[in-house]
Amino acid sequence: MQKNSSAVKLKKILETTNERDLFLVGHMYIENTIDRILEKKFNIPSKSIDSTLFTLNLKMDILTESGLIKGNLKKNVELMSRIRNRYAHKLAPNEQRIGNYIRELNYLGVASKSTSKKFEKYRICVIRTFTALEKML
Repeated sequence: MQKNSSAVKLKKILETTNERDLFLVGHMYIENTIDRILEKKFNIPSKSIDSTLFTLNLKMDILTESGLIKGNLKKNVELMSRIRNRYAHKLAPNEQRIGNYIRELNYLGVASKSTSKKFEKYRICVIRTFTALEKML
């Protein structure tokens, strides 16, 4: 039940119209779930995971080499990380580049019907990526 409520909470949070909030918070949910997977599956203490030396790239290497994350799920996490980095480190991120990253995201299932809501594909892909990661817990 908690997993379902987490996805509902994430969906509500992603309704923001603030792009920076959308991309930073979406990525935070993904990375937090990755952290929990590492704690549960590999018994890595949260103190170690919280270290700035334990980068998302290192976390992804562990999950990739173990076979837990691969294919489109891995690609989505990497693309979401790139988008997050653009918004975390640039005052005015390149909208074309962000759009290209979003176009590359995979729905991880049946493609949704297009909507006119800006960044809707990103929102859907974050929720589906989050849900796929949570299933590993």
